[in-house]
Amino acid sequence: MNRKDTLRSFLSAQPETEAGGENPESADQPEPQHTGSGAVKAMGDTLRKLTADAEIGRVLKDQLTEGARVLELEPRTIERSFISDRLSDSDDPDFHALIESIKANGQLVPILVRPHPEKEGFFQVAYGHRRLRATELLQSKVRAVVRYLSDQEMVVAQGKENSERRDLSFIERAMFGLHLEERGFERNVIMAALSIDKAETAKLLGVARAVPAQVILEIGPAPRIGRPRWIALARLLAQPGNEKKVSGILAADSFKSLTSDRRFETLFASLSTQKDTVLSNEHWSNPHGRRVVTIQRRPSRTTFIFNELLEPAFGEYVAENLGSLYTQFKSRGGE
Repeated sequence: MNRKDTLRSFLSAQPETEAGGENPESADQPEPQHTGSGAVKAMGDTLRKLTADAEIGRVLKDQLTEGARVLELEPRTIERSFISDRLSDSDDPDFHALIESIKANGQLVPILVRPHPEKEGFFQVAYGHRRLRATELLQSKVRAVVRYLSDQEMVVAQGKENSERRDLSFIERAMFGLHLEERGFERNVIMAALSIDKAETAKLLGVARAVPAQVILEIGPAPRIGRPRWIALARLLAQPGNEKKVSGILAADSFKSLTSDRRFETLFASLSTQKDTVLSNEHWSNPHGRRVVTIQRRPSRTTFIFNELLEPAFGEYVAENLGSLYTQFKSRGGE
């Protein structure tokens, strides 16, 4: 089936409302409003050839939200996507909540699969890996929509579902982009799958290449660790003599028992030298392009330096509002 026929079949499908509707659950919720279209549109002419892919992804999401007809499949007949995205569910409280919700209420939102391109009678997941894993653990069938998708259509749908339903951590997004690149997908496809622009894509891929894959796998998704600290860790890992030290830390049972964020912090602290050297200097510029704030990162602290000549009293304003900033930080799950 070619792309036009696939899209035509999506648009002509007659939705069948699921009995009882779809009630919210902690991690298996109805899809939120589409958030990535603005970023994709901003890419301009370079993404024109992905118009059909983006439309297919949108229609798929709409069909699932409206209650498209679904099938019940045996989890053993469904394989994971050929591109991995999430690193681990072992210390993810949302995943455990999802299991309990499906156990109590059933699987309210179906997954999306395609017929396996090489194995007759089998399927591959485009998105819904966590729901599939939950049904496996519960030893129940999984509700799924089956669609014919090309490799390109599949990874775009997979990436957009992750960005719209439950955001991947920074390092998971970076690894997803790197896996796409290693499979030979063009940069424009990676940009569309992650709903980001060219510059942000380069940053993600740069970090994914800089940190050894084994270190990332041992640390896990580290949801509260962003790009600056991953870059700082990459620099520490590159320092002479740290290779043996890293191996010993990663192999320790005490390290493995920690949460993913704590594993990152433990490794980072262990590799940091006694000298409180500057790991990175970054700048924040105002809308006029003036570097108003210098952000200096060290192993033990981060320092913000305000240029009072360029923006008088801005530092004082930030200091006065630290209380509200901290409240916002804690409300978003900060530690």
